[in-house]
Amino acid sequence: MKATSTAAAIRELPVERGVRLRTLFTVAWLTLRSRTSGFAGAVVALTLGVAFAGAATSMLASGAALPPHTPASVREAVAESGALLVMLAVIGVFVTVFVVSGTFAFIVAQRRKELAVLRTVGAAPHQVRGMVMAETALAALVASTLGVLLAPVFTSAVARLLRWQGLLPEEFAPSVSGGALAGCFVSGVAVGLVATITAARRAGSVRPVEAMRAASLADQPIGKGRRLGGLAALACGAGMPALVPIAPPDGRAPLTMFVSMPLVLGFALLSPALTAWVGALVTTPLARWTSATGELARENVRMAPRRTAATAGPVLITVGLAGSLLGGTTLLGEAMAADSRQVWRSHLVVSGPGAAEAAGSLRDLPGVAAAVPVASGDVEVLTNRTVRTVSAMGVDPDGVSRVMNLARVEGDLGALRSGAVAADRGQAETFGWRLGERVELKLPDGTRARPPLVAVFDGSPLGGGVLVSRDLLAGGARWTAVHVTLESGQPVTRARVDAVRTGIGERHPALRTDRTEEIMAVMSGARQEGMRIGAIALAGFAVAYTLVAVANTSALSFGARSEEFARLLLLGARRAQVLRMALWEALCVAAAGVLLGVAVTGVAVLGLRSVLGGLGLEAPTAFPWTEVGTVAGACVLVVLVSALVPTGLMLRRATSMPA
Repeated sequence: MKATSTAAAIRELPVERGVRLRTLFTVAWLTLRSRTSGFAGAVVALTLGVAFAGAATSMLASGAALPPHTPASVREAVAESGALLVMLAVIGVFVTVFVVSGTFAFIVAQRRKELAVLRTVGAAPHQVRGMVMAETALAALVASTLGVLLAPVFTSAVARLLRWQGLLPEEFAPSVSGGALAGCFVSGVAVGLVATITAARRAGSVRPVEAMRAASLADQPIGKGRRLGGLAALACGAGMPALVPIAPPDGRAPLTMFVSMPLVLGFALLSPALTAWVGALVTTPLARWTSATGELARENVRMAPRRTAATAGPVLITVGLAGSLLGGTTLLGEAMAADSRQVWRSHLVVSGPGAAEAAGSLRDLPGVAAAVPVASGDVEVLTNRTVRTVSAMGVDPDGVSRVMNLARVEGDLGALRSGAVAADRGQAETFGWRLGERVELKLPDGTRARPPLVAVFDGSPLGGGVLVSRDLLAGGARWTAVHVTLESGQPVTRARVDAVRTGIGERHPALRTDRTEEIMAVMSGARQEGMRIGAIALAGFAVAYTLVAVANTSALSFGARSEEFARLLLLGARRAQVLRMALWEALCVAAAGVLLGVAVTGVAVLGLRSVLGGLGLEAPTAFPWTEVGTVAGACVLVVLVSALVPTGLMLRRATSMPA
């Protein structure tokens, strides 16, 4: 019996005086040595988490320590990369806790008979809990140490990857921070211990009578607390898409990327109940189309919902996170492109050196109704004791309403000519601005200003930036162009637009003239590409993490069933039949995880699509089917391989059993 050595050690624990740490860790070390393969997945996940956290915090520390003479472009690129790394770190912590807690919960469920034996020989509940926590502490110490050793390698690799993607300048060379590594080491141990609290409590609740049970995995119904927690998480995740439109513009992408987390948590908490009927749904066709192997696979899935949930859970989180991240950012990118098309009424955009000075000449061209110079830049808003960076457009008030769709204007847009600010109504409400009050801004040149808010309007369905007088962006504009609107006396056809475009080219050959829809498509495409790169990085990070858990949990599940497979052989089943049964069961478990992951993706993506469509935007329809399908296929393949390999090895070793 596996509990023999542990039981011998546990007898030495004096119940009256509490658990001696030395003996407790000795027992834990014996367990780790005897179950190395079981703890491998949690150790690998925690190692990767600590290594990446060390790399991310080192890069953030390097970015914060840039010398004062560093160019603004380098600072901006490092800040944007830091934001991506923070999101990666959040996902890493979430997945690490999920993987570690799931692995230990599964191991405790497998060891119920062993833990019951320990209770029978005199171990108290708090001693069993202490033993499980000591096992976690040792595993976390090993993982955190390995993670710290790998952190310099990860730092270099992440920096090279970001430079290759153009997100970091070539001259930025991060250094490893000793303080960051020490903090990540402590955090890794803490995450491991926190993730195991539930498993330890469940281990302490095992009763001695359970040593007489035939099954090591007690398939008990989920508790009321877990059921309520799962439903609350699902409700939270289902409601989060409604926050995207009212969130600040710079917070929409992160919110879209994180909307799947409560959904994943909710489905994971309810998975023992959900996998029962999902598994039955998937396995019913197999039972009809195959012989006894399909029937056995269906009964195994149906009668062991906790085991099925433990194996399908990592597949759920992989498909759910990847699908929600990729699908949500794709929809948001399309919505932002549609939003840009709705903001502008202009037909042409004239750019190049001297474009603003040529605005007066452009207004004199036949067929031109308005030609308004627009300077684009960023300003920092100081409000509610926070600093927020928002996009700003420096405009001349004359004709601005003829090149932009500004509805329900309150105040006086004409006052923009004297160093004032106008804001989208949603943006003003976010900042707590009131019409007529002065607002605090930090301009692109570093100076601070307190211009008055002279107008609010409805411009962008998603809530745009702010309009300022052009003098406030002097010297700090990223781009200056003139938006040209044609006269509306007759239909604006392509031929009319091309005719005006030709006239602009003849009068100002040094300037570039593009259709507004074309230039907006280019700018939106650049934003979408940046979001896509970030989403792929986040999804790839989550997939790399959880495939480890998929392989580990599946191998644990099938590798611990040697007695069950041996009984099948003794009853007359052939090795090929047992292997086919394992194949069907693994396929059904993987399919159940994929279906639950698709459910997470569907709730997140369809909810976001409904909200965006309700704002009056063109309902986005794109979805990255290829990428999500690849992730789902990889999960199914990993489950099949990690199930069939241990099953095949066990059957090969059973040479003395009848075929």
